[in-house]
Amino acid sequence: MASARDLLIPVDPVTPNHTNEQIARIFSLKRQVQNLPVVHGERPMGLINRSLFHNMMARPYYPELYSRQSCIAFMDKNPLVVEADTPIDTLTVLAVQTGEKVFADGFILVEGGRYQGVGQVMDLMRAMNDLLARQHRQLVDSIDYASLIQSSLLKSSRQALAHGFPDAHWVLWQPRDTVGGDIFQCINLADGFLVAVFDCTGHGVPGAFMTLIAGAALERAIARHGHDDPSALLASMNRYIKQTLSQHGASCQTQALPDNSDDGLEGVILRGFLHAGHVIHAGAGMPLIHIRPEGEGHGQVIRSERRGVGYAATPVDQRWQNQRLDLMPGQRLYLVSDGVIDQIGGPRRIAFGKSRLVQCLLDTRALDMAGQKDAFARCFTDYRGQQAQRDDLTLLALQWPATT
Repeated sequence: MASARDLLIPVDPVTPNHTNEQIARIFSLKRQVQNLPVVHGERPMGLINRSLFHNMMARPYYPELYSRQSCIAFMDKNPLVVEADTPIDTLTVLAVQTGEKVFADGFILVEGGRYQGVGQVMDLMRAMNDLLARQHRQLVDSIDYASLIQSSLLKSSRQALAHGFPDAHWVLWQPRDTVGGDIFQCINLADGFLVAVFDCTGHGVPGAFMTLIAGAALERAIARHGHDDPSALLASMNRYIKQTLSQHGASCQTQALPDNSDDGLEGVILRGFLHAGHVIHAGAGMPLIHIRPEGEGHGQVIRSERRGVGYAATPVDQRWQNQRLDLMPGQRLYLVSDGVIDQIGGPRRIAFGKSRLVQCLLDTRALDMAGQKDAFARCFTDYRGQQAQRDDLTLLALQWPATT
């Protein structure tokens, strides 16, 4: 780890026995020296700044008055003194706390209190910049690898979608910050499938942590309740998240304490019964959109209950309602996170919105699934324009098979 020792500049110190006349001679001979340390024995007493010294000695009568006096007359008696093994980031904090004078005077380095040399703030700034650059590279490398892990966790669901809905599905999954808080799950079953999309609190690394908790919560809920009751699965996930994050009980209804979290997710769980021709679904703060084939009517947004899963304000015994939707061949279902709906864009710089989303899906429903994905991506990108991506994006599309 970089330390103050890396900035050490060896400078022969002076003592209180040196006169100002001698100090002037030293500065004249050693033009590279900007600050002269003054020591008593091996212990630092202060620093004499070249510019300040010359300014003082240039005043009327000062040479006559002070030339033969001790150099401590123009010495800073309270310089910044640090141990040589002080980490660079700690030294930076100390330099800022010392104030403006440290930028001109620099600082004294000691080892066990004994003088070793001096250091300059410009060298400290360069070292701090290098340290931050290294830390940034390490952080970026870590997040890039975390992205690989997160994508790997979704691999089984992508394979399940490809097997259960060959050429009859598409997924737009785009984290805002390399890793994100959106996750989708797909499990193929003997009589159908289970599909879920969750939009967890936050994005980036915090959001990615929440997706791990969400995945564990769903896995545990399925082990306890099976696959057929989405409402029971959401309720079980709610209890698990609240317990895992200690977001249960009256103490969690306030944010008075800094370590209180209030995290959870919005999502939809969809249980499809292919042979029976219907789905059972339950939603928490996330809509389900279905679009009939061309000529068969309009699209519909099925609203979910507003209460999210796992949050401090969500009761531990919260229940969500199952809804049934009968389907016909070619009908398409869309599970979408609010990163799509809330994205700012267009000439008026307003949200993409549910109405525009549904209209875009209606306009492209005659295309095959791959074509619709490309068309939607172009529509969404054109609308967003130069606006930054606001949130993680997930849009999962399924087409009900012609034969079951």
